[in-house]
Amino acid sequence: MTDPTPEPSPEAEGQNASQIPPQVDQEAIFKAMSGIDVNTIDADIESAFGARLAELDKMLEGLDDLVNKIEGDIQNLDQPKPGSPE
Repeated sequence: MTDPTPEPSPEAEGQNASQIPPQVDQEAIFKAMSGIDVNTIDADIESAFGARLAELDKMLEGLDDLVNKIEGDIQNLDQPKPGSPE
């Protein structure tokens, strides 16, 4: 018995090959649909990240000051007070 499914002819394969959609720029499609530019989003993220790092730097500076104060207080506690028996 023969196979009931016919094999495609070379001409049909050539027609199917031309129907493959071309590569598209997804960023351009996104921009056209939403009006949002990916570069603008990247710049906003960088700006927010920079602002957060600046806040973190201030917090760390305050923490360093606190550590120095506590270390000074500990050193003062370790020293005997004048006029007290040792």
